[in-house]
Amino acid sequence: MPRVVKVAVVGTGLAGLTAAYLLSGSSSSEVEFEVHVFEKSSTLGMDSSSIILPVPGKDQKWRIDVPMRSFQSGYYNTLISLYKLLGISFRKTDFSYSFSRLVPKNDDNPRQITTDIIYNGNSGIAGVSIPSSMRLSGKVLSSIHAATTEAYVYGIFLLMCIKLLILYIRVLLLSIPIFRPQDVEEMTFRTWSTSMVPRGSLARWTSLDLAWTEFTQDVLIPLFSAVCTAPESDIYDHPVEEFLDYIWLTFGHHHYVALNGVQEVVSKLISGVQHVHLSSPISSIQIDSDGSSTCSIHVSNRDKARIHTGFHHIIFATQAVRAVPLLESFASSLPPHAKAKRRAVEDQVACLRQFTYCSTLVINHTDPSLLPDDIQDKRDLNLISLDRNSHPSKTQEVNLSEVEDAWSLRCLPPSYTMATHVLTPPEGYPAHLTTIYQTTNPIIEPRESRILSVATLERAVLTVQSKQALKGLNVEYERKWWQGAGQGKSRLGPLQGARRGDELDQTPGIWICGSYAYSGIPLLEGCVVSAKNVVQQGIWKSEGVRRHISF
Repeated sequence: MPRVVKVAVVGTGLAGLTAAYLLSGSSSSEVEFEVHVFEKSSTLGMDSSSIILPVPGKDQKWRIDVPMRSFQSGYYNTLISLYKLLGISFRKTDFSYSFSRLVPKNDDNPRQITTDIIYNGNSGIAGVSIPSSMRLSGKVLSSIHAATTEAYVYGIFLLMCIKLLILYIRVLLLSIPIFRPQDVEEMTFRTWSTSMVPRGSLARWTSLDLAWTEFTQDVLIPLFSAVCTAPESDIYDHPVEEFLDYIWLTFGHHHYVALNGVQEVVSKLISGVQHVHLSSPISSIQIDSDGSSTCSIHVSNRDKARIHTGFHHIIFATQAVRAVPLLESFASSLPPHAKAKRRAVEDQVACLRQFTYCSTLVINHTDPSLLPDDIQDKRDLNLISLDRNSHPSKTQEVNLSEVEDAWSLRCLPPSYTMATHVLTPPEGYPAHLTTIYQTTNPIIEPRESRILSVATLERAVLTVQSKQALKGLNVEYERKWWQGAGQGKSRLGPLQGARRGDELDQTPGIWICGSYAYSGIPLLEGCVVSAKNVVQQGIWKSEGVRRHISF
């Protein structure tokens, strides 16, 4: 009979589901893995905020992923390999972008959303378009000076395009690993962008220094604020190396989305897991009373309390802040003589406390007022930031986690960049029906009658401190000169497993995975790779299983 190893996976985001999938399919004649998945809500986490809309006149439904789960080749190589292994179909979606400024309403003027840059996607091959703010009105075109005025406007637009091209080439060159500063690992975006301002008389004569500052403020900050779903202050304090890796690794690559949404991904990842515990919020984790080699999970909800015992390993695939109290309860349950184990778990807690989060608001709606004022400026993704010359009366940050009713809060402070995605309807969706939009971090409150759903989420935001703490969970090594985050080899950090020394070998393994537990911006790629490493380098190795994950 094979030896049974019980593993608990806490959390059902992509990291937890990937770990459960890998373990459930790895039993052999010697070791049988009994995998239990715990989720506090009534649905699996990765797809819990998605919504379903009916398609009039059709039997089909339109399922909208919340948040948008797009991925780009070059940066998401392991995620794409996993999707191919699962048989997930995905389609190319090279988004076009508009960058706009919001001027709030005041006593003299109504609210305005003016577009400055329109990027037509396809890795730059589609070029840029002239925004409506630079186009000529019909009144001007009919005047006697129309030809001269039009030539002047297009001349200015051409100069703007040349300036953008020069700045884009410059930031692309600066993102190449061999051209980065020696201390780039410890630099924030604020420090890097300031130090990279062109110097010298030529830069001042051509105003390239001012152009660089405007480019970082008006393009790079909104772009990465949308990617990280974080406010401007967090982007300035973000380690710049991860941004440079993102620019370098995604250059020339396409965007994709799962053809049938993440629902298909979730169903295939969970299909082989026999023990799925929904609506099971964990109150504590305790060492088993019959010995120190296993632990138990205590679940409490409104209906009843239940204890699941005999776990040899626990994988935390939830936010770091959620894992901390559970790890503290486990450490407090250890017997007095288990000093080394307690110290190892306390080191994990100290590490996880270094990771920070920001709240994210995602609203599906039909309100076009969250788009640029001129319909011709509308693109697939519309990024809108507060005009820097505006001074709103309320700019304080809002902690959505403290708001009990998500429907009572429908916009965030203007320190965020609002990203509105014009959703592509499924085939057969009537063209005359209202367009559906998904806005992430709205800084304008949509009209209540147009709202379809509201979701509040938490997102890990990397800092210089958490980047240093990450070395306790993941260590990347042997990067080639052209490689960015995640392209070199990696191994589990010394804190993983909380099992160091002879005394700890006979105690439960405590493992950490998630978007924040791997190199780079905390995104879906980090979820997959960290879960893969925990299973292959952690649990399999400690249980003597010799297998290799093919993706």
